[in-house]
Amino acid sequence: MIRNAGLFAEQAELDRWDRLRQLTASESIAIGEALLTSELMLLAEFADDDRPLSLARSLGISPTAEAGRGGEPDA
Repeated sequence: MIRNAGLFAEQAELDRWDRLRQLTASESIAIGEALLTSELMLLAEFADDDRPLSLARSLGISPTAEAGRGGEPDA
């Protein structure tokens, strides 16, 4: 039984990030491809008709920042 919901949520979030950090590049790519080609993308309701832009926004990625820099990663 969960006695402290806040502590449980905090620990679950830490565990989730730990697992994400352990993923290999291949695993990360496979997950991304599976998501983008899944039925979830067909069911998702986006604010506009530009699905990649809306997906980036929903994931917390600033698409305009990348577009303005030519998409090059930070040094």
